[in-house]
Amino acid sequence: MKTPMESSPNNFTAVDPDYFKVKLVTWLIQTGSYLLVALLPLILRLFGIPVPWWLVILPPVLVLGLALPILRVLRRQVRALGYLERAEDLLVRSGVLWRKQLVIPYGRMQYVEVTSGPVERRYGLCKLTLNTAAGAATAVIPGLRAETGEELRERLVAAGEANLL
Repeated sequence: MKTPMESSPNNFTAVDPDYFKVKLVTWLIQTGSYLLVALLPLILRLFGIPVPWWLVILPPVLVLGLALPILRVLRRQVRALGYLERAEDLLVRSGVLWRKQLVIPYGRMQYVEVTSGPVERRYGLCKLTLNTAAGAATAVIPGLRAETGEELRERLVAAGEANLL
């Protein structure tokens, strides 16, 4: 069995498939909030306050018109996320339309943090954030199993201490 350090250059580790559920719940909460605000003119009209029909119809149509294409891209966004541990650095990839690949040398790491919000905790997931000495380079790996995130953090800290510049 290969260790993460012996992986091939193109063998990125994908995030947990449950991360799609986290993204979906977040999308539902955001879209529901925007839709509720967009329906305010309709609610006002139901209470007898005169509101033009275009103001009743246009906001919900705009919210749904923007939210539905985002929903179609969510699964692809999750599949595009991944990381690869190499001997001297960590590669993090993300993005569907604008692809991004970040290379973080272990010797440049400042600190590694594992966080988890309420929706992530519901699915047993966490987010690993790696900050470097040059504050501009911050790698974020969302959608990791909580155990995987803790183990990865420990490996990265150990690799960072071994490769101090």
